[in-house]
Amino acid sequence: MGTADLFGELYLRSTKPFLPTLLTVGEVAFLRERLPTGLVLDLGCGHGRHLQHLGPAAVGVDADPMSLREAKAFGPVARADFRSLPFRAGVFHGAYAWYNTLGTFEADEVSMVLVELGRCLGPGATLIVQGTNPARARAAPEASFEGRLPDGSFLRETSRWVEAMGRDEVHRALTLTDGRVMAASFFIRYYELADWASVLGAAGLVVDWACGGIDGSPVGVDSLDVIVGAHKRG
Repeated sequence: MGTADLFGELYLRSTKPFLPTLLTVGEVAFLRERLPTGLVLDLGCGHGRHLQHLGPAAVGVDADPMSLREAKAFGPVARADFRSLPFRAGVFHGAYAWYNTLGTFEADEVSMVLVELGRCLGPGATLIVQGTNPARARAAPEASFEGRLPDGSFLRETSRWVEAMGRDEVHRALTLTDGRVMAASFFIRYYELADWASVLGAAGLVVDWACGGIDGSPVGVDSLDVIVGAHKRG
Protein backbone atom coordinates (compact mmCIF):
# COMPACT_ATOMS: atom_id res chain seq x y z
CA MET A 1 0.00 0.00 0.00
CA GLY A 2 1.16 3.53 -0.73
CA THR A 3 0.14 7.10 -0.13
CA ALA A 4 -2.67 6.87 -2.68
CA ASP A 5 -4.36 4.21 -0.51
CA LEU A 6 -4.70 6.74 2.29
CA PHE A 7 -7.12 9.01 0.51
CA GLY A 8 -10.86 8.62 0.17
CA GLU A 9 -12.96 7.23 3.01
CA LEU A 10 -9.99 6.33 5.23
CA TYR A 11 -8.53 9.82 5.01
CA LEU A 12 -11.80 11.63 5.63
CA ARG A 13 -12.89 9.48 8.55
CA SER A 14 -9.49 9.46 10.27
CA THR A 15 -8.40 13.05 9.61
CA LYS A 16 -11.43 15.33 9.94
CA PRO A 17 -11.82 14.73 13.72
CA PHE A 18 -8.35 16.24 14.21
CA LEU A 19 -9.10 19.42 12.22
CA PRO A 20 -11.49 21.46 14.38
CA THR A 21 -13.13 24.60 13.05
CA LEU A 22 -11.12 26.82 15.40
CA LEU A 23 -7.85 25.54 13.90
CA THR A 24 -9.13 26.07 10.36
CA VAL A 25 -10.30 29.61 11.11
CA GLY A 26 -6.86 30.46 12.51
CA GLU A 27 -5.13 29.08 9.43
CA VAL A 28 -7.48 31.00 7.14
CA ALA A 29 -6.76 34.24 8.99
CA PHE A 30 -3.04 33.59 8.50
CA LEU A 31 -3.54 32.95 4.78
CA ARG A 32 -5.81 35.96 4.26
CA GLU A 33 -3.17 38.25 5.75
CA ARG A 34 -0.44 36.98 3.44
CA LEU A 35 -2.16 36.11 0.15
CA PRO A 36 -2.78 38.83 -2.44
CA THR A 37 -6.15 40.06 -3.59
CA GLY A 38 -7.31 38.12 -6.63
CA LEU A 39 -7.74 34.52 -7.72
CA VAL A 40 -6.10 32.01 -5.35
CA LEU A 41 -5.47 28.27 -5.78
CA ASP A 42 -5.82 25.82 -2.88
CA LEU A 43 -3.49 22.99 -3.96
CA GLY A 44 -4.69 19.86 -2.16
CA CYS A 45 -7.96 21.36 -0.95
CA GLY A 46 -9.20 18.08 0.52
CA HIS A 47 -12.78 18.36 1.77
CA GLY A 48 -12.71 22.15 1.46
CA ARG A 49 -12.14 23.26 5.03
CA HIS A 50 -10.22 26.38 3.93
CA LEU A 51 -12.40 27.05 0.89
CA GLN A 52 -15.40 27.21 3.20
CA HIS A 53 -13.99 30.40 4.75
CA LEU A 54 -11.98 31.99 1.93
CA GLY A 55 -14.86 32.89 -0.36
CA PRO A 56 -15.43 32.81 -4.13
CA ALA A 57 -11.96 34.03 -5.14
CA ALA A 58 -10.46 30.66 -4.09
CA VAL A 59 -10.34 27.59 -6.34
CA GLY A 60 -9.60 24.13 -5.00
CA VAL A 61 -7.85 21.23 -6.68
CA ASP A 62 -7.39 17.70 -5.37
CA ALA A 63 -6.96 14.16 -6.69
CA ASP A 64 -9.46 12.53 -4.32
CA PRO A 65 -13.03 12.47 -5.70
CA MET A 66 -14.60 11.68 -2.32
CA SER A 67 -13.05 14.75 -0.71
CA LEU A 68 -14.03 16.90 -3.68
CA ARG A 69 -17.66 15.89 -3.34
CA GLU A 70 -17.61 17.71 -0.02
CA ALA A 71 -15.37 20.59 -1.13
CA LYS A 72 -17.56 21.60 -4.08
CA ALA A 73 -20.17 22.88 -1.62
CA PHE A 74 -17.77 25.71 -0.73
CA GLY A 75 -16.49 26.88 -4.10
CA PRO A 76 -15.19 25.88 -7.53
CA VAL A 77 -13.03 22.75 -7.48
CA ALA A 78 -11.29 20.48 -9.97
CA ARG A 79 -9.95 16.95 -9.84
CA ALA A 80 -6.46 16.75 -11.26
CA ASP A 81 -2.96 15.35 -11.13
CA PHE A 82 -0.92 18.12 -9.50
CA ARG A 83 1.77 17.61 -12.16
CA SER A 84 -0.72 18.60 -14.89
CA LEU A 85 -3.10 21.26 -13.62
CA PRO A 86 -6.18 22.14 -15.70
CA PHE A 87 -5.61 25.91 -15.63
CA ARG A 88 -4.28 28.54 -18.03
CA ALA A 89 -0.76 29.87 -17.57
CA GLY A 90 -0.46 32.84 -15.24
CA VAL A 91 -4.12 32.84 -14.16
CA PHE A 92 -3.59 32.82 -10.37
CA HIS A 93 -2.49 35.74 -8.21
CA GLY A 94 -1.65 33.41 -5.34
CA ALA A 95 -1.64 29.79 -4.22
CA TYR A 96 -1.05 27.73 -1.12
CA ALA A 97 -0.30 24.09 -0.26
CA TRP A 98 -1.19 23.29 3.36
CA TYR A 99 -1.20 20.33 5.74
CA ASN A 100 1.94 18.64 4.35
CA THR A 101 0.35 18.40 0.90
CA LEU A 102 3.71 18.44 -0.88
CA GLY A 103 5.25 16.09 1.68
CA THR A 104 3.19 13.19 0.35
CA PHE A 105 5.10 13.22 -2.96
CA GLU A 106 8.51 11.81 -3.82
CA ALA A 107 11.22 14.48 -4.13
CA ASP A 108 11.32 14.41 -7.94
CA GLU A 109 7.53 14.72 -8.07
CA VAL A 110 7.60 17.77 -5.77
CA SER A 111 9.88 19.50 -8.27
CA MET A 112 7.45 18.71 -11.10
CA VAL A 113 4.47 19.93 -9.07
CA LEU A 114 6.19 23.21 -8.25
CA VAL A 115 7.15 23.84 -11.86
CA GLU A 116 3.55 23.20 -12.94
CA LEU A 117 2.24 25.37 -10.14
CA GLY A 118 4.63 28.12 -11.21
CA ARG A 119 3.22 27.91 -14.73
CA CYS A 120 -0.23 28.71 -13.35
CA LEU A 121 0.99 31.69 -11.30
CA GLY A 122 1.34 35.18 -12.73
CA PRO A 123 4.61 37.13 -12.41
CA GLY A 124 5.12 38.20 -8.81
CA ALA A 125 2.32 35.92 -7.56
CA THR A 126 2.55 34.57 -4.02
CA LEU A 127 2.91 30.91 -3.03
CA ILE A 128 2.64 29.71 0.58
CA VAL A 129 3.71 26.18 1.53
CA GLN A 130 3.30 24.57 4.94
CA GLY A 131 4.81 21.45 6.42
CA THR A 132 5.61 19.92 9.78
CA ASN A 133 8.94 20.93 11.29
CA PRO A 134 11.29 17.92 10.96
CA ALA A 135 12.75 18.75 14.37
CA ARG A 136 9.50 17.46 15.90
CA ALA A 137 9.99 14.05 14.30
CA ARG A 138 13.63 13.88 15.36
CA ALA A 139 12.59 14.58 18.93
CA ALA A 140 10.17 11.63 18.84
CA PRO A 141 11.39 9.29 16.08
CA GLU A 142 8.79 6.68 16.94
CA ALA A 143 5.23 7.62 17.77
CA SER A 144 1.85 5.95 18.02
CA PHE A 145 -1.80 6.73 18.59
CA GLU A 146 -4.72 4.55 19.60
CA GLY A 147 -8.15 5.90 20.31
CA ARG A 148 -11.83 5.95 19.53
CA LEU A 149 -13.10 8.66 17.20
CA PRO A 150 -16.40 10.55 17.60
CA ASP A 151 -18.21 8.27 15.13
CA GLY A 152 -17.30 5.20 17.24
CA SER A 153 -14.55 3.92 14.95
CA PHE A 154 -11.16 2.97 16.39
CA LEU A 155 -7.94 4.43 15.02
CA ARG A 156 -4.47 2.92 15.33
CA GLU A 157 -1.46 4.69 13.86
CA THR A 158 2.29 4.23 14.14
CA SER A 159 5.05 6.35 12.64
CA ARG A 160 8.81 5.95 12.35
CA TRP A 161 11.17 8.75 11.41
CA VAL A 162 13.76 7.83 8.73
CA GLU A 163 16.49 10.45 8.99
CA ALA A 164 18.26 9.43 5.78
CA MET A 165 15.10 10.13 3.78
CA GLY A 166 13.81 13.02 5.87
CA ARG A 167 10.39 11.51 6.29
CA ASP A 168 7.97 9.73 8.58
CA GLU A 169 6.86 6.27 7.49
CA VAL A 170 3.34 5.77 8.77
CA HIS A 171 0.84 2.95 9.07
CA ARG A 172 -2.79 3.83 9.78
CA ALA A 173 -5.64 1.39 10.44
CA LEU A 174 -9.24 2.34 11.12
CA THR A 175 -11.78 -0.18 12.40
CA LEU A 176 -15.35 0.95 11.73
CA THR A 177 -18.34 0.18 13.92
CA ASP A 178 -19.61 -2.29 11.28
CA GLY A 179 -16.36 -4.28 11.56
CA ARG A 180 -14.75 -3.07 8.35
CA VAL A 181 -11.04 -2.28 8.56
CA MET A 182 -9.37 0.27 6.31
CA ALA A 183 -5.58 0.57 6.36
CA ALA A 184 -2.75 2.27 4.51
CA SER A 185 1.01 2.61 4.76
CA PHE A 186 2.40 5.91 3.52
CA PHE A 187 5.08 8.52 4.09
CA ILE A 188 5.19 12.24 4.81
CA ARG A 189 8.40 14.12 4.11
CA TYR A 190 9.17 17.12 6.30
CA TYR A 191 11.28 19.88 4.75
CA GLU A 192 13.88 22.07 6.42
CA LEU A 193 13.71 25.76 5.57
CA ALA A 194 16.85 25.40 3.44
CA ASP A 195 15.21 22.50 1.56
CA TRP A 196 12.20 24.65 0.72
CA ALA A 197 14.43 27.48 -0.49
CA SER A 198 16.28 25.06 -2.77
CA VAL A 199 13.31 23.28 -4.31
CA LEU A 200 11.28 26.48 -4.70
CA GLY A 201 14.23 28.29 -6.25
CA ALA A 202 14.70 25.53 -8.81
CA ALA A 203 11.07 26.09 -9.87
CA GLY A 204 11.52 29.85 -10.33
CA LEU A 205 10.10 30.85 -6.94
CA VAL A 206 11.94 33.11 -4.49
CA VAL A 207 11.48 32.77 -0.72
CA ASP A 208 10.39 36.05 0.92
CA TRP A 209 9.65 34.98 4.49
CA ALA A 210 9.28 31.98 6.79
CA CYS A 211 7.68 31.30 10.15
CA GLY A 212 7.23 28.41 12.54
CA GLY A 213 3.46 28.58 12.99
CA ILE A 214 0.34 30.58 12.28
CA ASP A 215 1.26 32.82 15.20
CA GLY A 216 4.02 34.22 12.99
CA SER A 217 6.85 33.06 15.26
CA PRO A 218 10.27 32.38 13.69
CA VAL A 219 11.28 28.88 12.66
CA GLY A 220 13.16 27.15 15.47
CA VAL A 221 13.73 23.74 16.97
CA ASP A 222 10.52 24.03 18.98
CA SER A 223 8.35 25.24 16.07
CA LEU A 224 5.38 23.13 15.09
CA ASP A 225 5.62 24.04 11.41
CA VAL A 226 7.82 25.36 8.67
CA ILE A 227 5.70 27.81 6.67
CA VAL A 228 7.30 29.57 3.70
CA GLY A 229 6.10 32.45 1.56
CA ALA A 230 7.59 32.89 -1.90
CA HIS A 231 6.91 34.81 -5.10
CA LYS A 232 7.26 33.92 -8.76
CA ARG A 233 10.14 35.60 -10.51
CA GLY A 234 9.27 38.09 -13.21
